[in-house]
Amino acid sequence: MKTIKRILLGLGIIIILALITGFFLVRHISNRAVPDYNEDIVLQGLTDEVEIFRDEFGVPHVYAQNEKDLYRVVGYLMAQDRLWQMDLVRRVTTGRLSEIFGEDMIEADHLLRSLRIPEKSEMLTYNINPFIIECVEAFTDGVNQYLKDYQKKLSFEFAVLGYKPDKWEPIHSFNLIGYMCWNLTKGLPAEIFLLKVQQIIGTQQFDELFPDQSIQESIYPGFLSAGIPEPYINIQAAIEKIHRLGVQIFSGSNNWAVSGQLTETGFPIVANDMHLGLDVAPGIWYQMHQCVPGKLNVTGVMLSGAPFIICGHNDSIAWGMTNVAADNIDFYEETINPGDSNQYKFNGDWKNMKVVEERIAIKGGDTVLRINRFTHRGPVISGFTGVKNKVISARWIGNEKSNEVRTVYLLNRATNWQNFKDAVSSFISISQNIVYGDVSGNIGLYCAAGVPVREGNPGLILPGDTSLYDWKGLVPFEMLPHSFNPPEGYVVSANNKTAGPDFPYYISTWFDLPNRYNRIVEMIRETGQHNGSSIIKIQTDQHSKWVEKILSAVLPLVDENNEKINSNPAFQSLRTWDFNYTVESIEATLFEVFYIQLLMAICMDELGEELYEELLGVDLLASYVIDKIVSGEQISWCDDISTPGRIEDFRDMVNQSFVLAFDWLEANYGPDQQNWQWGKHHQISFKHQLGSVDILNRLFKLECGPFPVGGSYHTVCQYSYPMKTPFLANHGASERHVFNLSDWDLSLTVIPTGSSGIPASNFYCNQSEMYINNEYHPDPFSREEVERLAKYHAVFSGE
Repeated sequence: MKTIKRILLGLGIIIILALITGFFLVRHISNRAVPDYNEDIVLQGLTDEVEIFRDEFGVPHVYAQNEKDLYRVVGYLMAQDRLWQMDLVRRVTTGRLSEIFGEDMIEADHLLRSLRIPEKSEMLTYNINPFIIECVEAFTDGVNQYLKDYQKKLSFEFAVLGYKPDKWEPIHSFNLIGYMCWNLTKGLPAEIFLLKVQQIIGTQQFDELFPDQSIQESIYPGFLSAGIPEPYINIQAAIEKIHRLGVQIFSGSNNWAVSGQLTETGFPIVANDMHLGLDVAPGIWYQMHQCVPGKLNVTGVMLSGAPFIICGHNDSIAWGMTNVAADNIDFYEETINPGDSNQYKFNGDWKNMKVVEERIAIKGGDTVLRINRFTHRGPVISGFTGVKNKVISARWIGNEKSNEVRTVYLLNRATNWQNFKDAVSSFISISQNIVYGDVSGNIGLYCAAGVPVREGNPGLILPGDTSLYDWKGLVPFEMLPHSFNPPEGYVVSANNKTAGPDFPYYISTWFDLPNRYNRIVEMIRETGQHNGSSIIKIQTDQHSKWVEKILSAVLPLVDENNEKINSNPAFQSLRTWDFNYTVESIEATLFEVFYIQLLMAICMDELGEELYEELLGVDLLASYVIDKIVSGEQISWCDDISTPGRIEDFRDMVNQSFVLAFDWLEANYGPDQQNWQWGKHHQISFKHQLGSVDILNRLFKLECGPFPVGGSYHTVCQYSYPMKTPFLANHGASERHVFNLSDWDLSLTVIPTGSSGIPASNFYCNQSEMYINNEYHPDPFSREEVERLAKYHAVFSGE
């Protein structure tokens, strides 16, 4: 017995020691990369001292005496806070995800390499001002000095995944442009769906899937846009894997500016909130203030891996961006030589494709071989789409000549509308509606986009054997829609239609319905004189114009004799509902469930279960169908083809859907309607990319949340959810800014997570609760205010 006790005691001691050792090991790995923001640092290559102040939110304010010193320190600071995120984005742009995540990412890497992003970056370097390249090189040097200093103190991801990052190179920063271009193709989710649907439904029903653009308000009333719907081929499976990594950029957005005639101070106010994948920590944006006295004073948000402010303000102007949703990708069916599969017919001759062997390294040491082929237009993408018996190539704007690095560099330094226009004139591959305001009282909005000029009527796939449908260039910058000091005193964009039917060039089909746009305009008009608080009220508004429109059409159609519907208290409350999507709203939950049931009733019979599931992932097409019906258009989708001998109409669909909605709610949430409150089911969590591994999530505390949230995909304050898996939110405002041009120190901002990408840092998700509660923090700009609010101070100096 004594021997057994000694053995058990020994085992117990070993287990305790192992647990203690494990605890301290995890703690060491978790905390080793957390920087001391008060630490003075010697940085090789600096010619003068550089001061860094950080406020209570960890946002750095960098003061240098020259630009090269500034960007060298910026590179070091960004690597301190976001190194693994920088490396992740770099791997996305170069198609090297399989090296750290394994074979699941092979097809994503194959697709990403077909985009030739590094080739575009090489082309870009020949068109950039040499001094801008020197600034990027200084940024690169700062990143690499951090890598050298912290080789043994890298953040936990490198230890868990078992690798060390390569040195940073300037091309890695330029590569971000190519990735942003690809990420902005708004119609991609609809592509394979439309190709499949066209095979099983008639022409009338197919046409009814496209939006009725004649009823949509346009962003630029003075410019008007013509075009024919163009569905695309899909490459969505690989893209969804990439988006799950939290590196999605510029997906949606709101921005607007009100002139001094509509503000209390007599100066403009500019607002911006860019929408993208929201359920990942850290978010894609990095907040920073950069100052070189007499040369540069700019603050805003940056992309992890690039040295310049993407959206923000300087001493003179403020600017923000929304996605144009431009159709800047076309697809071509190629005629292949029967005797040589690497040749395609073009204008009567056989042309050789460029064939590239892609060797994709996989975690663990294996390498797989994939082939990418290219026509003169671009990559052959049919292998990614599941399209059989066809060879489809693509031409997209990301491979065209552009100079977005020049744009953001000049925006950081612009002082007036002319400077602003000159800067955005080279913003070609990344199509954005860019809002503007300046301290002289001017406001404006410019559609800075690469819009192809092409012959013929865009269709599903264009013939590739002729040059007739090749791009003939891009719409000249001066002819793109824009507005400057409009008489109404405001400009607004929310991914809705860019221009009206008389505009001579086709821009796109895949615009958002104007629900957010209409609500923003409504709130601007109903307030006499705006201030920061009234702008915040707009930016955080959760009133739905979409629901207001739908319910005004469907409630009169409910059968008065249907007791199951009319006797339900939740249904009766819909009649007096204010359409606000608060977390307490029962009506919001009822409507969202009803809406999904309505889509099912209208579309399931024609599409079948498999294609209907795909439709739920293409929210634009679903909303176009419903919008047409509630606008009074008679469409053929309302008849249930599974009931021969009877023709149903929209009234039948409405009544059926309410009954099914109540059945679904009671089955899933119970009969107590207090359990139907929107915030109990519509929630969001901010989770690290490795947080899906439960043990890592527990050990390193990778997740922040869940938080109950209001709003939906159709409210100004957007919290979208995938209809396939309702109602967990995954998309919304990636930052919120309110720029007060009467006094920059009165500007306000917030991001969903925090400055740091290190989960053990106090600044990992320190803004999350503030963001969820629609609160903002100061965005100090003057040196006096920066120092007054500073909680940390460090000095960087040369040797």
